[in-house]
Amino acid sequence: MPKILIQVWFGMLLVMPFTCILTFIVTMIICSQTPKSFQPRGHLPEISDLGTGQAHNYFMGGFIILIPQLLIMFIGRMHFLIVSQSIIRCIVILSMHFIPLISSVFILIMAIVSENDHPMLHLIGASGTFLTIALYCIFHTIIIIYLFIRRSEVPEHSNVIFLLWFLVCTIVSTISSIILAVTITSISEYIAVGTPFLYFLGFVPSFWRKFNESKHDIDLRSINIIR
Repeated sequence: MPKILIQVWFGMLLVMPFTCILTFIVTMIICSQTPKSFQPRGHLPEISDLGTGQAHNYFMGGFIILIPQLLIMFIGRMHFLIVSQSIIRCIVILSMHFIPLISSVFILIMAIVSENDHPMLHLIGASGTFLTIALYCIFHTIIIIYLFIRRSEVPEHSNVIFLLWFLVCTIVSTISSIILAVTITSISEYIAVGTPFLYFLGFVPSFWRKFNESKHDIDLRSINIIR
């Protein structure tokens, strides 16, 4: 039974990056289609505007559902980084993954507090959410680059495609964030917020590998039982 639970765990990790993206997109669509959910400031509404008025409950529900998905995904990634290499100290990996825990608090504030009622507190939650997730992506990318440089000692981190994926997503997110801070345009906001979700797709290959390993272990155990 424990072996089966392990496979279920890795199977769940495998779909988490996709369910996070789906949850975010569905939440945005539902909120945008809710009548009088915001007062348009342009052709493309700001994300916080989508959670005002009648759409607030949908906005709150969507992001609250998103929190456990993100935490499960980050726990899985933390576990992979710890067991797949021995170069970086465990305390460094654990410290980096304390950031998503802080981020979940900011997401909760952003989701629960309506921009209509407490705009400053909502802004703190939204800004904190974005900054902490962006900070995690930057630290994670630095670690991936370091492991790639020492790939002869950690062959599981020798794939240049994953490195480039994390690096490009981080650069795009950083540039769009700078543009957002200067111009305050909705397009740059959507790019800056959406890029981390694409970044998390880079976790899928490691989750897939662990899922296959757990499945292989169960198959071997079944063969031994039959014998």
